[in-house]
Order: sequence, then C-alpha cells, then structure tokens
Amino acid sequence: MIISKTLIISAVIKLKKVLLLLTVFNLCAYADLIKEFPSYSYVLNEFDLDSSYIHNREFQDFVYRNKATYQKRFRVAVGRGQLIVPTMKEMMYRSGITPLFLYLSMTESAFKTEAKSTSKAGGLWQFMPPTGREQKLTINSTIDERYDPVKSTDAAVDYLYKIRGGLDKWYLAAMSYNCGQGCVKRAVQKAGTKDLATLIDPRKEYLPAETRKYIKKILLFAMIGENYLFKKDNNLGEAIYRMNKDSLTPVRVKGGERLQRIASMLRMDYRILKRTNMHLKKDFVPQGSKVMVNIPTSKLGMFHAVYNNNRSQRFVYNQGYQTARNGMQRVALRGNNNRYPRY
Repeated sequence: MIISKTLIISAVIKLKKVLLLLTVFNLCAYADLIKEFPSYSYVLNEFDLDSSYIHNREFQDFVYRNKATYQKRFRVAVGRGQLIVPTMKEMMYRSGITPLFLYLSMTESAFKTEAKSTSKAGGLWQFMPPTGREQKLTINSTIDERYDPVKSTDAAVDYLYKIRGGLDKWYLAAMSYNCGQGCVKRAVQKAGTKDLATLIDPRKEYLPAETRKYIKKILLFAMIGENYLFKKDNNLGEAIYRMNKDSLTPVRVKGGERLQRIASMLRMDYRILKRTNMHLKKDFVPQGSKVMVNIPTSKLGMFHAVYNNNRSQRFVYNQGYQTARNGMQRVALRGNNNRYPRY
C-alpha cells in the first residue's frame, strides 16, 4: 500500500512537470507568433477589433496550427490575382472601405473568377443568386454578373456597407457575410455583447462553427498579406503589392461581339480575357444588352485604335458612388475617402 501511494505521488509530480513544460512551450510559441506577425495590430484595428485580441488563446491556437497551410493557400491565390487584385483594391480605396476586405474575397473564392459552390454561390465574392439580384447584378441565361470582377466587387462593397448597418463593427459585417446579418444580430443579443471572443466561443455556440472559423481565416490571411509592411524580407505578402499594377477597365462593344475576336485585336491571350469576363456565359456580348467587357487598362489605347470609335468610347465603371442609390448612407459611413494609402 505504501509503495502504491509512492508511485501515485511520483506519477502526479511527473504529470505536473509535463504540464508545466507544455505551458512554457505554448507561451513561447504564442509569443513567437506575435513576432512572426507584427501586422496583427494593424489588421485587427482595420476590422474594428482591439489589438489585444491577438492574446486570445483560441485564436493563437488557430494561427499556430494553420499558418503553414494558409501561407501555401495564399501563394496559390495570389498567383491568380493578376489584373483582379489591383482592380479590387482600387475600388475599395475609392469606396472608403478597408482594402483588407480583399482577404474576405480570398477566403471566399481564392480569387477564382469561375468559382462556384455546391450551394450555387458564384464568383469572386460568392454571391447566391437571390443576393446577387438584390445587389442589381444581372443573372440570366447569357449573363451572370456575379462572375464579373468589377461589377461583383462593387456589389460586395455595397453589401458590406448594408450589413454593417446596425452592427457598427467591420468584423461583425465580415461574419454577417458568411451567416447573414440576422444570425449575427441574434448572436449579439443572446451573448449580450459584441466581444468577438465571446461570440465565437465554441462552448457557447452563439454562431455556427463555419462562421466562427470564417472570421479567423480572414484575419490570418490578412496578417499574412500585410506582414511585409512591418517585417523586413517578407516576400509573401509583398507579392500582392509588387504585382503588375495593370488593372481592368470595362468597355462597351457592339452586341454579338465575341471575346475571341477582342483578344485577337488586342493581341492578348484569350484565356486571360475569358478569365476576367466569366460573366459572359456564351463568350459573346448578347444583342441589346448593356453588359461591359473587361480589358486590361494597358490595352485601352490599342482598343480605341483598332475598334470602331463610335462604339468604343471609354467607359470606366462608375461603381455607383455618386448615384442616388444609398448615396447619403454610404457617404456617411465612408467618411474620409483618403484614409487608406496606395502602396
């Protein structure tokens, strides 16, 4: 009996030592995360979160377990971002919304313009058909503007402003993008707080598991992407900002015009033109439609030189920022449009 007690005491002491070592190891690992991602404060603040959220143990654990995988996914997504990323960023700058919502699109579609989910969500911003139509996107048998990088980004910015209403925090709007504004509002009401750690506590289940993970994905992608601003020799995030600055300009062409012919006139790879015009289901502009064709801005001069000038006056998408649609509300929410620097 005495030996048995001694063995038990010895085992308990060893277990305590192991737990202590694990605790020390975890603390060191999490401290290293802060050094590894000095962008955390900027990222969290842009989403209306206090920088102290980086100390949340569950978020730290998520970053520690997933950072290598998400860095690989980041590289792949950025590889698809030519023309698209500079266009999206510029539109966000103009709207006054944080350009870090770029990483919401990365989370949704990995910058695949043709992305389509099993639930029929589509495009860079994964709009469902009813939501797309609510956002004034044309969806029919020949055109689906959810797949138009320019039109869909404008719709996404407008939608984010809408769902932020009544929530007043961008991180809440980001989660609403995933599960709906009503879902987030009910979670806030049930939790009695807007505190993110409380809302995504897996033990409380105020929000769906997918949404709890969704916001952490966006934050991690953003920390990876913005890290180069705060850390020397960080080529991963810098890839977005060193990317060819060529963007997309929508232009009008006559009805029936085919993408293959436009690509030939512009001396560009048809596959690139197609990838930025996935909203044209049949590869041509339907007769009588007002749909635009997206071409590289660098090709605009050539477009005017070789296309019928009477039909090809330059049309840069207005984005609706000066129209009556939600005008006062959007101006009030934006504040200073010069808030975000152009890198």
